[in-house]
Amino acid sequence: MTRTAFFLLSLMLPTSALAFDKPDLTPPEIQQLEQGKAIISVWKDKTREHSPSISQGGIDIMVPAYRIWEIMLDCDRMYEISSDIRECDVLEEAEDKTWDIRKQKFAVSPYLPKFNSTFRTDYSGNERDGLVMTITKISGDLKVQEGRWDIIPLSLTDTRVIYQAAIEPNFPIPDRVIRKQVGIGIPEILRNLRDVAEADQAMSLQKNVAMPDDPAL
Repeated sequence: MTRTAFFLLSLMLPTSALAFDKPDLTPPEIQQLEQGKAIISVWKDKTREHSPSISQGGIDIMVPAYRIWEIMLDCDRMYEISSDIRECDVLEEAEDKTWDIRKQKFAVSPYLPKFNSTFRTDYSGNERDGLVMTITKISGDLKVQEGRWDIIPLSLTDTRVIYQAAIEPNFPIPDRVIRKQVGIGIPEILRNLRDVAEADQAMSLQKNVAMPDDPAL
């Protein structure tokens, strides 16, 4: 299974079975984030049905929260975050944009078939207190898929992104392989998100600087 596959698994996650709380970070994790590092922790939850792997990852990104939010909402931009995504389509959405239903197809390995997932994403929060994406599996090829994204403003120009998920494939994969791949893949995806968001921000600032002064002023 490729490194980026598990990011895709995280985007298809149910909230009804396991509602993740607002993330609670340890002082060492906060220190790593402030140093510009991506964090990740992975463990097996044997108290739950199917004993899914639980993960929590995070990264600090030097852009406003809305910039990251815009990227995460855009199906087409998921290809920039993960090369494993083959299709991403919005099937239905609320008029007030508080939720949508998406279908994704992704490939985790050239030796395995492509996987499909249909899921609902609920959007809540605000730019001042934090934005939340809660994703609920509707159907798909994974046994357990649950999770939550928190996009937390640290200032007007800095944002902390925290990701929590529970996954369990329908096919047999040793637990050590899942933990290893998640431990490698999630930080990689978070760094990709940071690169894309910071590139967007830099381009926006350049456009603003390049705009000529209004002669009417």
